[in-house]
Amino acid sequence: MGLRVFAVLITLFSSAVFSQDKLISGPGATLTENKCKICHELQHIRRSPLSRGEWADNLRNMKERGTPMTEAEMAVILDYLAAYYNREKPAPAPSPDTLVSADPMQQLLDRNACSGCHALDKRVVGPSFREIAARYAAENKSVLSLAKKVREGGKGAWGPVPMPANTTVSEADARTLVGWILKQR
Repeated sequence: MGLRVFAVLITLFSSAVFSQDKLISGPGATLTENKCKICHELQHIRRSPLSRGEWADNLRNMKERGTPMTEAEMAVILDYLAAYYNREKPAPAPSPDTLVSADPMQQLLDRNACSGCHALDKRVVGPSFREIAARYAAENKSVLSLAKKVREGGKGAWGPVPMPANTTVSEADARTLVGWILKQR
């Protein structure tokens, strides 16, 4: 009986700890999540707040190592991190991410960090949405099979960089994303 209770408590604790896949809400939170989740778990940001200068150094290092982000995006991310994850001053209260797009499809792409690796018409880490649409329309792939690939990830279809599994994307959202991508030819 004691072991069963212990196992339940461990399961509840683990799911609470590991389900924290969001940063504090504020202007720039979504962009920060999307760019950082390309290579890191968000716990990497939460575990050790830094000064503004240290965050700036980290962002420059990330860009030098290949993180696809513009100077304007770096400025937004720096402002966000310096406000909400700064060891020198307390974080402000959470607030809406006023920089999030009003377009529902862009919100879905942002919420699932798709734009961190893909763009409409150019390769970033992975192929462009137009490349994906052209290939899979020609192969006559179904939305369901591609939605499964979005959720489970894959490797080798577009080169040596694997697509990670996206288990937090619901099946319905995966189908919506794939349906939209296939229309981008």
